Amino acid sequence: MQIIVLVILFLYLLLILKYWIGWIKNKATGVSDFLPKVSVIIALRNEQKQVIHLLSELKKQVYPIDKLEFILVNDHSTDSTLELLENSAIDNLRVVNMPDGIFGKKNAIAKAMKQAKGEIILSSDADCSFTALWVHTMVAYFANKNIKLVSGPVSCHKQKGIFLGLQTLEFISLIGSGAGAIGVNNAIFCNGANMAYRKADFLELNNFENDEAVSGDDVFLLHSVKEKYKDAIAFAKDENAIVLTDAVQTAKGFINQRKRWTSKTSGYKDFASIYASFLVLFTNISLVFLFVGYLYSDAYFYLFLMFYALKFAVDFLLLFPVLSFFKRMDLLKWIFPFELFYAFYIVLIVVLSFTKSFEWKGRIHKK
Repeated sequence: MQIIVLVILFLYLLLILKYWIGWIKNKATGVSDFLPKVSVIIALRNEQKQVIHLLSELKKQVYPIDKLEFILVNDHSTDSTLELLENSAIDNLRVVNMPDGIFGKKNAIAKAMKQAKGEIILSSDADCSFTALWVHTMVAYFANKNIKLVSGPVSCHKQKGIFLGLQTLEFISLIGSGAGAIGVNNAIFCNGANMAYRKADFLELNNFENDEAVSGDDVFLLHSVKEKYKDAIAFAKDENAIVLTDAVQTAKGFINQRKRWTSKTSGYKDFASIYASFLVLFTNISLVFLFVGYLYSDAYFYLFLMFYALKFAVDFLLLFPVLSFFKRMDLLKWIFPFELFYAFYIVLIVVLSFTKSFEWKGRIHKK
């Protein structure tokens, strides 16, 4: 058993070192004179608390107005979301209503795509904040004709509290790992709150065939692009590309979100994504095993200590530059204690994802 644990640790160390190299290799491209037509697509359901802020964030974008459109898709909202959208004073904004019997983010994007006039599609979420140069910066990467998809940086709004801080730390670690994988040309992950792609490639590659997964509009498209094209995915390592989203405020909402994220892994066909997911899982299972073993026998103490120390060291190596990029160095102090907590947490989430339904946007989705 000890040999198996050491092999798992060795493979994990190699994986994170690879992501660290990839993070360093990613470069900012800055804004450019490349100004194609762009469609920003955002699906909304019962977002009355977010709509006014969202509209102000979109309105401040610095990009030629004749080359930019916003398509906001109302997914059967039962609050005042639709009314607020229809009263918007933004000239280049269109509101699309989902037809009866059709719902969900994937279908909302597909609906908007039929009406989009942009060569480049940007997608995000209703609770997000953007810099004024968000559109301009993300689009600049497409000046390289080989680029088909751009994954953008996402973090959480800065809020007080240990729960929200640890949640943000985990979120940033996922973004950093996904960016690192892109940097070594082996993309595994991106976040739909900040991604861009060519409309033509979406129509060619992505028909949302993984409909059994409630979410996954982001990662399944990423995998399709990766499968067909070489060196066609970029990470926007630029401060102007950073999108901020809301951290989940309650434990129940947090568990629901993580179960939803986990649910789409059953649709993965990309080997690197499957490998990374299982390796991270088994690494954390090993840490839990060693900790519990140490509680019962001192014989596990030195193995547990070595495992914990090496895992912390390589995680710190990756997270230090990532947290610096996001200007969240205040979270650095939580990495060491977070290691053990995260190990138990990730095992719990995986177990729950196989046994429980989850709620998203007021709808219950069963496993």
